[in-house]
Amino acid sequence: MVVSEPDSETKGTVLLVHGRNGAPDQVQITEIAAAYLARGWRVVAPELPNSAALPASGPPDRVTFSQHCLVAGAVWNWVASCWPGEAWALAGHSLGAFAAGHLAAKEQKTHHVLAVSPALSGRTLMAARAALGPEAFAELEREAPLYRLEMETADAAPALALAEAPLAVVTGAEDGIVPLEHARTYFTSAKNGRFFAALPGEHHCPSGDACAAVLAAALTALEA
Repeated sequence: MVVSEPDSETKGTVLLVHGRNGAPDQVQITEIAAAYLARGWRVVAPELPNSAALPASGPPDRVTFSQHCLVAGAVWNWVASCWPGEAWALAGHSLGAFAAGHLAAKEQKTHHVLAVSPALSGRTLMAARAALGPEAFAELEREAPLYRLEMETADAAPALALAEAPLAVVTGAEDGIVPLEHARTYFTSAKNGRFFAALPGEHHCPSGDACAAVLAAALTALEA
C-alpha cells in the first residue's frame, strides 16, 4: 500500500482503489490523490491483485470483480483499525469505483464516495466493449476469462441505492470503456448523488488542469 500524508493537519483518510490493470502510480490515480492531499486528507492507495501494471500482483488473467471488492474491503478494514475515530472516505477509478460502491453500502459511516470513470456493472462494460468491435470483445475474453464470466451478474447499482454517503462522479466525455450514459447511470443509481461532471476531450483516465479543477469542485460538493 502507498500511504501519503498531507502537509497540513489531517482531516481523515481516503481509500483510493485503482481499476483493472491499474496501479497507485498511474496518472489518473495520482491526480485523485493530489486533490485529496491538497485538502488535508491522508491517501491510502493499495496495489490490488492480478493487475498487468503490477508484475508482482499475480496473473492478470485471474482478475475478477469479486476479488477486487474482497481485497479492497480488507484494506478498508485495515484503514478503520489504523485510524479509528477519523473520517473515512472512498474513491475509485473504473473497477475501483465499482468496489467503492459496494463498500459504501456496507459501511454507513463512510464520509463520501468519489467515483472517476465508474464501472457500474458487468453488462454495461460488455455493451461498451461490444461497441468497440468484435476484436475488442475477443481480446477481453482472452485477457480476463474469469472477469468475463462475472460480467453476467456483477452489478453495483443495488449497493449504490443503499449507501447513505454523498457521492460524486467525474468522467471523461469521450470514454469508450465507461461511456457517458453509463457513468450517468452510476450516478443516478446512487441514493445520495451530489455532483456529476464530464470532462470534454477526456477518455477513461482523465488528468490535467481541467481534471484537477473538477476534482476540487467535486470534493467541495462532498464537503471534503
